This record gives sequence, structure tokens and C-alpha cells, in this order.
Amino acid sequence: MELKRRYIFKGFFTNFSFSFLIIFFIFFLNSLFQLIDLIIKGPFSIIPILNFFILTVAISFQYIIPLSVLSASISFFSILSSDRELNIFAFSGIPYHSLIIPLINFSIIFTLFLFYFNFFSLPQMKFEKRNIMDKIKLKNPLFLITEKEVIREIPDTTIYIEKIYRDFNFKNISITKKEDSLTIFLKAEKGKVIYNPQNNQLIFLLENGDILNYTKNAVNTINFKKYEFLINLPQNFQLPSIRPKISEMGFSKLIKIKNIESSIELHKRIIFSITPLIFLILGYCIGINLKQKNKVLYIGLGGLISIIFFELLIVGELIVRRFEKSVFLYFPVIVFVLIIKRIWK
Repeated sequence: MELKRRYIFKGFFTNFSFSFLIIFFIFFLNSLFQLIDLIIKGPFSIIPILNFFILTVAISFQYIIPLSVLSASISFFSILSSDRELNIFAFSGIPYHSLIIPLINFSIIFTLFLFYFNFFSLPQMKFEKRNIMDKIKLKNPLFLITEKEVIREIPDTTIYIEKIYRDFNFKNISITKKEDSLTIFLKAEKGKVIYNPQNNQLIFLLENGDILNYTKNAVNTINFKKYEFLINLPQNFQLPSIRPKISEMGFSKLIKIKNIESSIELHKRIIFSITPLIFLILGYCIGINLKQKNKVLYIGLGGLISIIFFELLIVGELIVRRFEKSVFLYFPVIVFVLIIKRIWK
């Protein structure tokens, strides 16, 4: 019995290590692309950038661990099945299903780790990552300019940009600025924004648009082909101190908030924590029927199954928001348990 347990652990963790390295590398590249994007956009300090990169990688562990367990489970049991080792165990009086019991016991360790990680470490990491981003923006006001977000950090000014390209070229911009009793509405099809550190100004070089000046007594409209619009930033310009979002709150703060958003976040963390156990059993059921030895196939299949799981989680979240019943958030868990029950038979 001890020999069987060691054999199962060794085989599973060989596959787990391979899957973990491949999936970690994929998420590592994603974090690297985000890092490169920050570097390309403008000036940066090495320490905040490195911290941002490390936090981005660390945050992805909530996905890397369940994905690795799923791929490793499919891989290990598929190889056992294709090599007819399952038949050997059966002839020796060891039922198929008993092979997964040692791994279930061990997967509880992953689940407990993710419970702690998702409820205590992850929120702090997310908050710190956003804090680093805001500090980077503070050093270079150009980093305030983000696409498809309403920018309100500049006093008395609101900016919205549909699309931003390299070197802060953009298309479809809307700016609203208040100056005493005058309100300026400005729209342009395209342009570019630059920062003048000497005068502490954002300079918008705009093309093909119109300006509307509104006062209590008059409204004036001006069309232009090219226009230079200046926004003076205050000398003591600072981003407001940030407060943690729901997703950035630890367990003790989260349970004190009694609304649907906090309930969704709480149950999503529970679901992300128990996915290694669900994925392990599902991977076992698929593996013993798959009978393949292609490790790339295992990782691809694991990725596809994970996408389906998270898409179902989105569906469950939409239902929760519609009916305000948190139990519907467990929709993907129920679906996967039913699939496991069906395949297990």
C-alpha cells in the first residue's frame, strides 16, 4: 500500500511540475508584456516597475495552481490508462477509484493554501499593485491618460478617450473643462497628448473636431481642423489617496460589508479556493477515458475546461446580480460536479 502511494505521488507530481512550469511561463509572459507596456509608455523607476512585475506574477497563482492540478490529473491518469497500468492495479485487487484517494487528501493542502492566499494575501497584493500604478502616474501625468475610462483626477476637468496608440496618439477624445462661469466641451477625431514638465501642462494636439463654450448667457461653437488645447496642472497636483476596492479587501473587512458586491466577492474566493479539488477529480475522470500521451494536449484541454468553468462563473454572477441570491454563483461548481458524477459512473 505504501509503495502504491509513493508511486502515485511520484507520477502525479512529475506531471504537475511539468504543467506548472508551462502554465507559469504563460502567465509570466503576460506579466512581462504588461511590464514592457509600462516601460514603452514613458519614464519609469526601476523599483516600482519590478514590484509591479512581481505582484502581477504572484497574483496569477490563483489561476496557475488549479490549472496545473487539472492538467496534471488528466495527464497522469491518461498515461496510466494508455499504458494499461490501471488494468494491472485492477488485477492486483486495487480498484481504479482508490488511486485518486491519496491525491484528494493532498489536494486539500492546495485548497487550504488558496483559502489563505485568496482571502488574506491576494487582496493586499491587488491593492499594492494599484497603488504602484498610481505612483507611476503621479511621476508622469501622461499615465493618467487611459483609454475607455473617464479620467477625473485633474481638477475641474473630465477626459474620455476611445483608443490610445503608441506615443500617446489617440482617436475620438472628449474633454469637459470648467473655468469659473465658463464650461468648455471639446471633441476631436484624433490627436496626440504630450506633457510639458517646465510649465506643468498637458498639451493636446487635436485634429478635426469642435469646441462648444457654454455660459449662462451664450453658447458658442467652433469647428477646427487643428487645435492645441492646454490643461494647466496645479503645482501641488496629487492623486487622491486610494481606498481598497471590494476585490482588495481582506476577509475581516469584507464580511462587515453587507451588500451584493461583497457577497459575490466572498463566494468567488471560496470557489477559486476549492477548484483544485474539483479539477483533480474531473481530470481523473477525463484521463482514464482519454488514453493519450500528448502532454501539449493535456495542457490545451485543461485550458479549455478552465475557460468553460470561468465563463460559467460569469453566467452565475450575472444571475446573482439579477436575483440577488449568492447561491447562483456556484453554478459552475454544480455543473462540473454533475459532469463528474456522470463520467464517474
